[in-house]
Amino acid sequence: MYGIAVSCVLITSVSMTTGLYNAARFKPSSQSSNYENYYSYLGVDGDYNGAVLSGHCMHTGFERTPWWIVDLLGQFDVQQIKLYNRNEDYISAIRVKNFILDIFDEDPRQLANFPNITGHLCYNQTDPLETTPLLVNCRTSILGRYIRLSMTTDVNNPLHICEMEVLVGSSIYELINFDKLMNTKLVDTPMAQVQLSNSFFCVRECLQRRMSTYCTAVNWITSTRSCQLFSINPFVDLTARLITDQGTDLYIQRI
Repeated sequence: MYGIAVSCVLITSVSMTTGLYNAARFKPSSQSSNYENYYSYLGVDGDYNGAVLSGHCMHTGFERTPWWIVDLLGQFDVQQIKLYNRNEDYISAIRVKNFILDIFDEDPRQLANFPNITGHLCYNQTDPLETTPLLVNCRTSILGRYIRLSMTTDVNNPLHICEMEVLVGSSIYELINFDKLMNTKLVDTPMAQVQLSNSFFCVRECLQRRMSTYCTAVNWITSTRSCQLFSINPFVDLTARLITDQGTDLYIQRI
């Protein structure tokens, strides 16, 4: 994306939390089709604006069985899911109906007969999704990695949400790939800066802070052993905010 030499770092973490944590934000996603430029990642970009023209809502084309799926990049104990629908007008909002939320251990897109398969059922609703957020309590907590929202209708209709939160209590593991951009610095205000012994601990610090700050990138400054942490949207092109800086490496979550 950036036209800079890139290598990859894979970090594995086991997370425990005393509260619920939204494990879906800034995670990879896909959908059955795209309506204009309302892509799947807009359902987990951290922006809750409910007007579709704001550019922060995912939106499929008009189909009988549209679907959207997010990969949590790890096995999580899923307890609640919160859906934020379009809210600019009632007619658009009620298109989303007869939908289910199900959870898979493995990527269902790689299985035979997808999308005509069912995972661990968290919730189903025949009535239209309202303009106000819907908080779903799974019937029981479900351990899984892939969360799918799908809909079945008698006529062609689009599936759209402006944000989904997947609220989890803990994870067995979480795998995050970071791209390393050598001699490159992100010019922005860090949410925190700490002194650490090396870049590995800097990236690990970012991952450990995901539950509270959604850290997605770090500047590692070798000369001062400084670790600058950022919560930025990794789906946005950051080229205009990058500069060449010898001795500084940028690590950013791969999308």
